[in-house]
Amino acid sequence: MSVIDWKQRGVVRYEPEDRPLLETFQRETFGADAMQLAPDHFHWLFEEPPERDDEGVQLWVCKRNGAIVGQQGGIPFALKVGERTRKASWAIDLMVAAEWRLRGVGPALSESHMAASDLAVSLSMTDAAYKSYKRAGWTDLGNIPTYLRVLDPPRCLRVSPYGGGLAKLVAKVGKPALTTASFGYAMGSRAFGAKLVEIGSFDHRVDELWEAASPQHPVIARRDWAFLNWRFDASPKADRHRRFYVTRGETVLAYVVLRVDHWKGEPVAVVCDYLARPGWLMPAFALVVDQARREGMAALMCRTLNAQAARPLSLMGFLCLKNGLRTPTRMMVRPALDQPELKPLTGDPKAWFVTTADSDMGFKSLGE
Repeated sequence: MSVIDWKQRGVVRYEPEDRPLLETFQRETFGADAMQLAPDHFHWLFEEPPERDDEGVQLWVCKRNGAIVGQQGGIPFALKVGERTRKASWAIDLMVAAEWRLRGVGPALSESHMAASDLAVSLSMTDAAYKSYKRAGWTDLGNIPTYLRVLDPPRCLRVSPYGGGLAKLVAKVGKPALTTASFGYAMGSRAFGAKLVEIGSFDHRVDELWEAASPQHPVIARRDWAFLNWRFDASPKADRHRRFYVTRGETVLAYVVLRVDHWKGEPVAVVCDYLARPGWLMPAFALVVDQARREGMAALMCRTLNAQAARPLSLMGFLCLKNGLRTPTRMMVRPALDQPELKPLTGDPKAWFVTTADSDMGFKSLGE
């Protein structure tokens, strides 16, 4: 069905005059305290992305009987697929009023969003959205793993959602061994002249880092200064993030973005985003583990899909939790019908590099 057909069914791109109706819908479906209702969040998310559409914000609404009964948001981004850059969009906040579900509203919204890009990707969707995307022919790439590095076993085990299994594993390894491994890798990194430097905001040196690091990842959203400045420095919650460079001399070898969440009362350092030059991922994480340990964190956590990270993180004592802390973080993708050449590479989860900086995965803290 064409976009014109969807317009005939009440699906249109959001316009500023729709704001009162949209707020009423969002309040009823997301809740009165939902971030979707915050004006600064809306402006930043839909009006400020570096890859924003000339045609308007990537937000589609379905109107019936003078009210909005459904919405589909999108975050436009540049996706490197192989050696080419494609126009892509993260599908977010697909929501349909209960009385209008299974009546074609969800597919109409999704198809309108799809028509704006070469490729649509969804992370951490609801069960209802997952079923809708599955029926529409999206490719299921499985779950985004969560890597957990225990820093203080007694405190971490007290709040662990994995009970005896995790307790036995960590007890077998023991705090001394974990601490020694962390210290050893960090010392090795410093021996090669690398150091972890906290910065106030990103600068254009990350453009050079992006050019050096991106070729090792077949499918990755662009992480240059324009993106990092928008995603972290210009965010309404910019003060929630701590930014670090791993440097050697004047060269930026990697960057890491951290925040501190609280899981059942214990502080947990969360890696929101990272990127490293070839060969520097393990040294970068070693320095971050050491930093988190010295600051008294119970654990360090990183949700990421990166085939090149699995073995280095395992060697450093990270536990791979394939289903996350509470629920799986699903990932689905669908190339546009006129872009079939994208399907083989983007349909392979081993080709992707993903972190919680992608889509809206990192908008909420662990306890939310």
